[in-house]
Amino acid sequence: MEVHFSAPILFLIFNRPEATQRVFEVIKNQKPSCFFIAADGPRKDKEGEVEKCQITRELVLEGIDWDCDVKTYFRDSNVGCGRNVSEAITWFFEHVPEGIILEDDCLPNASFFPFCAELLEKYRDNNAISAISGNNFQLQQPMGIENDYYFSLFPSSWGWATWARSWKDYELYINKWEKLDKKAFLQNLFEEKEYQLWWRNQYDYFFKERPIDTWDFQFHFQSMMRRQLAVIPKVNLISNIGHGPDGTHFNNPDSYFANMPTYELDFPLTHPEQIERNYEADVFIQDMLFGRAEVVSNFKKIKRLIKRLIKYSPQ
Repeated sequence: MEVHFSAPILFLIFNRPEATQRVFEVIKNQKPSCFFIAADGPRKDKEGEVEKCQITRELVLEGIDWDCDVKTYFRDSNVGCGRNVSEAITWFFEHVPEGIILEDDCLPNASFFPFCAELLEKYRDNNAISAISGNNFQLQQPMGIENDYYFSLFPSSWGWATWARSWKDYELYINKWEKLDKKAFLQNLFEEKEYQLWWRNQYDYFFKERPIDTWDFQFHFQSMMRRQLAVIPKVNLISNIGHGPDGTHFNNPDSYFANMPTYELDFPLTHPEQIERNYEADVFIQDMLFGRAEVVSNFKKIKRLIKRLIKYSPQ
């Protein structure tokens, strides 16, 4: 008798058959009972993309060798990353109340799936939690994390899970920044004024210029507006294999965040006693992943990073 994975999975694919195949093989091992596949259409100005998109779709559909409920959302023409992904997630949650979302370049390890499934159930009705992330960018340092996960203000969408309740008010073309009490909002993000300034500049630029065709920045912003937290595993569970010439937003294969190693978790999970933001871990992420305002020198950033690494280095 086959054992099927109960949490629904949405697989977002496009034009990369090799990367798609690697991620799909991991999904196949889980044998999800409910499997959703969404794909944007080929771009007219990209030679050979019609064939690549077709090959990618076929390898997934023809590779389903277990009994499951399959639904597809395939576009004939290209609408871009922002619309395609956000509308696919909306479609997903029109059918299921919760689930896992994987893009074609987000390679999970085996622990990712039971991690998401257990926490989708645990925090199903808890509006303090917006999402469950598969990434950990803490440079393999424990950062005082005693349990199998911690809570952060920063969700990562490189392999994640969430609920329809968190997505229901999503707006791709959100226009709430100008009407927001910016001072109160930014003070809730960080105590340090340098960080507040950095985020103000980011939001001013993004909502005025719309520099990239994306969807996740808006979801993160809405989660922050609600003061919701994301679950972050104590070790990294997702490796992004999409940094390269075919990447939509990330094309540097030498990036620290490309092909990050993943690690297994032990089950059952150990849970934090309280839902509290790990401020220290978020400061680390701010310095490491996002950066600070220009008034903070690179020397200070490196000095602070070294101190944290020494503080949390194994004895």
